[in-house]
Amino acid sequence: MMLSPDGPPALPLWINGRAFLTMAPAFYEVCDAQTGAALRRTPLCGAEEVAEAARAARAAAPAWAARESSARQELLQAWAAGLEQYTGHFAKLVRQETGKDEAQALAEVEAALAALGAGIGLPEDAGQVVGLAWDDTAPLARAASLLAPILRAGGTVVLKPSPRTPGAVYALVELSARVGLPAGVVNLVQGDEAALQALFAEPEISRVAFSGRDELVARVAVMAAQGGKPFSVED
Repeated sequence: MMLSPDGPPALPLWINGRAFLTMAPAFYEVCDAQTGAALRRTPLCGAEEVAEAARAARAAAPAWAARESSARQELLQAWAAGLEQYTGHFAKLVRQETGKDEAQALAEVEAALAALGAGIGLPEDAGQVVGLAWDDTAPLARAASLLAPILRAGGTVVLKPSPRTPGAVYALVELSARVGLPAGVVNLVQGDEAALQALFAEPEISRVAFSGRDELVARVAVMAAQGGKPFSVED
C-alpha cells in the first residue's frame, strides 16, 4: 500500500513486475458496498504513469512473443491455479467493492478462472502492447477475459480498471508475478478519465480495448476518435 493524505492507504500501480509508487494529484475513496466503511484509495494518475507502464510493456514484448505458445499457456494455467487457490480472498474483494452476494462473487472468480484457462489469442497482437480498460460491473472477470487472449497471443498489456473497484484486479496482477509471468508483461495503472485518455494518446500502445456499459462505451469511443488509435469494444 502507499499512503494518501487524510484517508486509508492507497493501492499502488504495478509496473515492470513490481509495485510502483507515484504522487497522484487526487484519490478516489473506495468504500465497502455493504457497510460504507472506507477500504482503500485509488490514485488518479495520468499520462506520466501510463507512459511508464507502456515502456515496460514494450520492453517485455519481444521476449514474450518469442516464447513458445505452449510456454505462455503454461504460465496462464499457473496463474489460474494460483487464483483458484485464493478463491475466497478474491471473492471477498469482489463482494466488498461491488456489493455482490457470495454466490455472485464466487461466480465471478469462476469466470476469471475460465478466461485464464482457455481461449484463442489474435495473432496480430503478438509483440504488441495493448491498453485495456473496463467498468466496475465485473472487475475481476472482465480483467481476465480482456487480458488472457492478448497474453496467449504473445502481446503485453497495460491495464486500467475502474477506480471504484481496483482491489481484486491489483491482487490478480500481483499474483501474476508470484506464478512466474515475466516483468513487464502485465502492467497496471490506476486512474479515471485522464488515465483512459492517456491510453489513447500513448504512442507505445498499439490499440485499446474496452468493456463496459453502453453509456461508457459511447464516451470512450469519442476518446478513441480523438486519439486516432485502433479501438474495440469487448463483451
